[in-house]
Amino acid sequence: MCQIIVINKGEKEISTPRQFREHFGFEPAKDDHYEYVDEESCLCQCDVKATLENFNIPFKTYCGDYYVGLLDQVIGDEDISSIKNEITR
Repeated sequence: MCQIIVINKGEKEISTPRQFREHFGFEPAKDDHYEYVDEESCLCQCDVKATLENFNIPFKTYCGDYYVGLLDQVIGDEDISSIKNEITR
């Protein structure tokens, strides 16, 4: 399944490099496994994590998708790990 970027708990979903550029105003970095980025294909050809980190955009991940905005209302993979650790103590 292809990765997406969820903006503000679902207000908008970004699934292509073109949509990424239109929303953020810059191109996502190309994943090293690809020779070029097709703007209309999925984000799997992009290094979304590195791009968000390089531009200091806070995000959470959950099941391979990226969440941006309203992060205090989003439970991500790291939050679930923390909860599991608290329960097993």
